[in-house]
Amino acid sequence: MNPTSRQGDAPEQPPPTPRPLKPAYLIVGDDAPKVETALRRLRQRIIRESGSDINISEFDAAIDGAVAVVNAANTLAFLGGVRLVLVKRVDAWPKPEKESIAAYLASPAPDACLCLVAESLPAGDILRSAMQKHGEVLEYRAPRESDLPRWLQAEAVRRGATLGRREAALLVQRCGTDQNFLLRELEKLSLYAEGGPITEEDIDLLGSITVEARIFDLVDSLALGRGSVAFSTTVQLLADGEDVNLIFSRILKHFQQLGRVAALREEGWDAAAIQAELKLKPYPAKKLFEQAAHLGSEGVARRLAVLAEADARLKGMSPLPEDVELQLCLGRLLAV
Repeated sequence: MNPTSRQGDAPEQPPPTPRPLKPAYLIVGDDAPKVETALRRLRQRIIRESGSDINISEFDAAIDGAVAVVNAANTLAFLGGVRLVLVKRVDAWPKPEKESIAAYLASPAPDACLCLVAESLPAGDILRSAMQKHGEVLEYRAPRESDLPRWLQAEAVRRGATLGRREAALLVQRCGTDQNFLLRELEKLSLYAEGGPITEEDIDLLGSITVEARIFDLVDSLALGRGSVAFSTTVQLLADGEDVNLIFSRILKHFQQLGRVAALREEGWDAAAIQAELKLKPYPAKKLFEQAAHLGSEGVARRLAVLAEADARLKGMSPLPEDVELQLCLGRLLAV
């Protein structure tokens, strides 16, 4: 008996034996963090069992053909290990390439693990069918945009942080829907909060705002007459290298859509009906309805007239630089 152990102590349990590797895997899904985690674990296992990464070969199906992949899988692994052949974007392969892989799967190399990765593959795809028969299919579907706040809350709990529903929705609004980007922002905010709740003030202070979110702030500020926010946001967009014409086109598109919302609202449509009619997401629909209530159809029409003139000036009718014309346009929009 170990002299340091005490009678009655439960014996130490050996670590669980890993499941034998399948000859092939198909990883399908748009949940990027989960896909990357699965691939990282697979790589780490091959490295752990081989002692190095020499038995890992990676391909891109948008560039590499099935022949190169099959040849790599049939190459003997170094020092008796297992060779991992990893192929991304296999949905890019045409049918003949997929048929070559399906033929290989019917009689795979005994010391190889073929891992195919795709964001999506239809149910009847030949690779999916062959993998269901000869390997294993792993599906990782990303949460819908409306479910991202709930997903972020769960990820916060895993990091020992507290994130309320309102704060999670704000984080998605400001940082976009890219899951990896959201996780990096959450990690940063969790460290800053030091175990306490993550507040809206924390997100405002530390959250990295995407270009999409900045433009949304810009058009919202223009519609509601918040001049200082509109100009400071525009200056930041220009400083980050955003194209003047792209910024202007987004402003124009927003006010055109706002005109439709204002007209429907004045015809008696409620917010839910307008959202369904224009196929809007919930948060943009809410903001457009607020802006339409603030400006009315006449207010939107006056701003569209300003934008029509600015459009002509940006297309060659003005000798002024484009960035100057854009800022003059903002001033006119705020003044009408």
